[in-house]
Amino acid sequence: MSSDASTINAPGLVALSAIVPGIPPAEPRVVATSHATDGTSIFSADTTLPIFHPFGPAMSGFTVFDVKKSVPANNQEAAQGWTGQLPRCPPGGVIFCISDYPAGTAVPMHRTLSVDYCIVLTGEIVIRLDNGEERTVCAGEFIIQGGANHQWFNRTDQVCRMAFVMVSAAKVKLADGTELEETVIKR
Repeated sequence: MSSDASTINAPGLVALSAIVPGIPPAEPRVVATSHATDGTSIFSADTTLPIFHPFGPAMSGFTVFDVKKSVPANNQEAAQGWTGQLPRCPPGGVIFCISDYPAGTAVPMHRTLSVDYCIVLTGEIVIRLDNGEERTVCAGEFIIQGGANHQWFNRTDQVCRMAFVMVSAAKVKLADGTELEETVIKR
């Protein structure tokens, strides 16, 4: 993420995604705050970040706004956006990101070693668990995904944008001592 606090101002600009279904939303704007050396609050960044499409432009896109390698986080560290990488929570850390799911896309079954706090910002998404159960979650609704093996489906004709705060978690341990491992989606 840039720390030059460059201002983004585009009056009258309408994202193509607002008028054409299925077009991924525009690059997200991020405003970050921090502290001057005397402790005064300041804006440390005001910038847009690119949407990363590791599986091609018609598939899911990701933007990582900030990654902290440990919790509690150090508020004296600048926000660290990661470009060109899939969002993965660092062990013991936290990540803040968005994912865009174009119309008709499906994400393979996977498990993360994190608790994922999810907000559906636009559209709707279907979450399917490895036992076959599904729930449809719409814009303005929330998901707490606690290390379950899951898939995402966008069965609509609109882009679904979701925000995630992923907090590192211990492996799920079954009664017999078996620990459930992370399964990652590879690009």
